[in-house]
Amino acid sequence: MQAESATPSTRKLRKGLSRKRSSAVAEASLQVERPFFLAFVALLIVYTGVNLLTYEKLTRSDGHVGGKDGQVEIVNGDSEENAGLQTNTRKMAVGGGNNAKTVDYLQHHSFPVHVTKEDSELISHPGLDLVEHPELIPEHVPRKIMVPKFWSEAYAAYYNETESVRNYLGHGHRLMTPQEAASVGSYSSEGFETIYASVASYRDYECTPTVRDMYERAQHPERLRVAVIDQAVGGTEVSCLTPDKPCTQDPEQTLCKYRHLMDHYHLEAELAVGPVFARHLAHRMYRGEYYAMQVDSHVRFTQDWDSYLVNHWKNAKNEYAVLTTYLSDINGRIDPRTHKGTDPGRPIMCNSDFEGGGDNKHLRHGQQPEGTSQIHGHPTLEPFWAAGFSFARGHFVVNVPYDQYLPMIFQGEEISIGLRAFTYGYDMYAPEIGVVFHIYANQDKTGKRHAVPMFWENSKLYRGAGLSAMKRLNTIIGLSKVEYPLSEYPHLEMDKYGLGTVRKTEKFYETFGIHVHEQWVEHHLCRFVGKPMMKEFLPALRSDRMGLDYDKISFVFQDPDPPRNARRGPR
Repeated sequence: MQAESATPSTRKLRKGLSRKRSSAVAEASLQVERPFFLAFVALLIVYTGVNLLTYEKLTRSDGHVGGKDGQVEIVNGDSEENAGLQTNTRKMAVGGGNNAKTVDYLQHHSFPVHVTKEDSELISHPGLDLVEHPELIPEHVPRKIMVPKFWSEAYAAYYNETESVRNYLGHGHRLMTPQEAASVGSYSSEGFETIYASVASYRDYECTPTVRDMYERAQHPERLRVAVIDQAVGGTEVSCLTPDKPCTQDPEQTLCKYRHLMDHYHLEAELAVGPVFARHLAHRMYRGEYYAMQVDSHVRFTQDWDSYLVNHWKNAKNEYAVLTTYLSDINGRIDPRTHKGTDPGRPIMCNSDFEGGGDNKHLRHGQQPEGTSQIHGHPTLEPFWAAGFSFARGHFVVNVPYDQYLPMIFQGEEISIGLRAFTYGYDMYAPEIGVVFHIYANQDKTGKRHAVPMFWENSKLYRGAGLSAMKRLNTIIGLSKVEYPLSEYPHLEMDKYGLGTVRKTEKFYETFGIHVHEQWVEHHLCRFVGKPMMKEFLPALRSDRMGLDYDKISFVFQDPDPPRNARRGPR
């Protein structure tokens, strides 16, 4: 049967029905797909928000603690030995899944880490607690100040510790294992070991060019994070990290280009109580970098100083090595065109003697001999530590932090850190050449020396604090002839800022000719420090590179040239 041909009106009706049917199908399809579409949009919004918040947290941390402004973060680096260290790094997780806090994350995905308000705490000002007449303290002077928490405490959970990373490392009661030591220290995204450089400044106009030069002379400035403890008069003295021009006008200025790698802690000048507390704050600013360097606020650097120090430290083949020395004066020692060093000499730490009187004598390192090293391609062992320049693994400042309770101490700072470090197992080395030089005074066109303010201008406010602090210092390192009553010095946190038990202080004193009870030293130690000391001591380096084993060292230094017809003893 032949179908009927459709009339125009019929065709119009069928077309309309077809359109309605297609529209209904499309609408039904949308009804099914709309929930999935809305869910997708919601997930996209959440994902974008989380990423933006994470980005802002990483790049805009204000780091504002204790003063005006602050920041810190980013890096770049090198290392041929990274693979071995990474393999040995113990992964410790807190929590689970992709959000677990691991040492691996801390080392390889976190640099730079900024100091923030969230990881800060209030402490009592150490100087104000010890003054002779607390009733005379001006009302405007705060009794408590905000400071960063130690990295060791703020990041303890990453190491499955409840109190501190120091506990994981043995807290000086034993040597670290190579694996434990390797777990401390961050790397840049390119694999370079990072460097933390601390600069403690007291109203020093050379602080700004010091920081600027540090970055400009570095071969890999992106691996370098600098923290400045800026003790200055707020409102009248310019911050150490202030560029010559606003960064909006010239963002390529060094202090603008690398500002994301800097932290700044401002402390009002009248709250300054000497280098020990300033550098205590600097140790609090450390945030897990691979190396830790300490320099004065008036120094200059040679070209590629960072690569030289890293490679030279590795040449010691000693995880417990600390490169340290007094710095030579800069005059004529850096080529102004190439920025390379021109003098192969450097000081070596081998002179020390008792200073002061009565029951409060202390060891002070005097002027050190300077000359060309007799040891090539390797740093030279030495007995003493210098505060003006120190370069070591990051765990050095974790294990041996500056004592919080030593206000108004200047002489005594170095023997305090040096002796405590010795008992933790650290060994001091002088670098073969100088790559950092000291500006002992700035000379203008008239030949006059510019005066630099010093913290001693606060002595009146903190009268009596230094004497109490020195009693604490000598008690801790065993230099005191008498046992002071506890009421005469601060005895808080003596374990935290005390000695380790890896080595005994008596071994140090005996080895290097320091007679504690009689309070005199054997002279001419510098004749031994150098090739003779390397020959005598280096065979005691442990096979796993974890420091010198002093149980294998029986050497006792005696003055090779004592005065004729003189009684051995003080002279």
